[in-house]
Amino acid sequence: MVMIKFILIFQESLKSVLSYRLRSFLSILSIALGIIGVTLVVGAVNGAYQKAGQILSMFGPDSVLVFGGTQKNQATGFRTKTLTFEDLYAIRDAFPTAYILVPMSARGDIKVSYKGNYVKTFVVGSTEGYSKSWTWDIYEGSDFSKEDVDKAVRKCLLGSYVKDQLFLNEDPIGKYIYVNNFACQVSGVLEERGISNFGVNINDRVIIPITVLSKFITGDYKYITAMRIRFEDVENLNNRIEELRQFLRYRHNLGDGKDDDFTIVGPGDILKFFVAIGGALIAFLTIITLITVSVGGFVMANLFLISVTERTKEIGIRRALGATKRDIFLQFIFEFFIITLLGAIVGFFLGSAMAKIISSFKVFEVVISLNIFFISIIISGALALIFGVAPAKKASEINPITAIRS
Repeated sequence: MVMIKFILIFQESLKSVLSYRLRSFLSILSIALGIIGVTLVVGAVNGAYQKAGQILSMFGPDSVLVFGGTQKNQATGFRTKTLTFEDLYAIRDAFPTAYILVPMSARGDIKVSYKGNYVKTFVVGSTEGYSKSWTWDIYEGSDFSKEDVDKAVRKCLLGSYVKDQLFLNEDPIGKYIYVNNFACQVSGVLEERGISNFGVNINDRVIIPITVLSKFITGDYKYITAMRIRFEDVENLNNRIEELRQFLRYRHNLGDGKDDDFTIVGPGDILKFFVAIGGALIAFLTIITLITVSVGGFVMANLFLISVTERTKEIGIRRALGATKRDIFLQFIFEFFIITLLGAIVGFFLGSAMAKIISSFKVFEVVISLNIFFISIIISGALALIFGVAPAKKASEINPITAIRS
């Protein structure tokens, strides 16, 4: 009996939602706007953490990057060229568990051309272990050799973006491209990586022997920009990082009280960075979303309060025909639930569509999952309880005699 009564009240609520179309449309729209915000916020956070996972995987759990100079050095104008080839050789001798150790120097905005096609790109000078050091497969051709590096043979690896820009559908292996003003033979093409860091396409690069970079571009045979090291004993990576720091301080004659003149980056530093960025992003977007959702709830509550006044006579007739205060209260709460549920569904699908549009720009990815839909439903239910009680209570307390007279 009770269940039948609930069903009848729900049917009456559904009729009211369909009867007052303008009110229902505006209410659904106000809730949908808030749910769009929820969908995009949660999707953006999902995307940020997915990106962090990709970058950590690419960086490698056993890897360390050492850069010359520090942020403080750059801010105060001190030199950032502090790492040398001698440092590299000394580390190789001192750390037997370092199974990969490659130097890197780079120049940006270098013109690379082939038969009238050209692109301004990022040229990295390194050794034969570059692709292995980044676990970056060569899907066409092969890497240059140690002999190529020692003899400064003009060979190169292309990032997939550069290959597409220069060669279109032509096979690049064995062909010669011009890097600045010298010819360089393409020995291989790096596998495309679908990760763009802060808007920078990592596939937009050319790798050449570091000796070739020194000879034809930088003219610097002493200093390197960075070095990448991979250790066998991953479980002791934090200890190796501290040992490496102390070793470089000793080599650079940095006494007590002097700052490091280099920067060491490990997987833990990258994770801390993304946790900090993600935390700030979540806090900021959560505040914005709460404001948006609350505004939607207030708009809907006000529309329903106005509706109560307009429906005074209807409420009075229902009360006169035997409806209790509880029945009227439940009818309005059900109406609120129906509208907020519809608003959540509409908002989720609109938010998902907007997420696809945002992701298509490839600045950052918004990842939509089924969990977001359930979160939207829960939020819509909470809005119905928070903002629907006042109008429902006001409607239930209307005096039936006064209502009929009005």
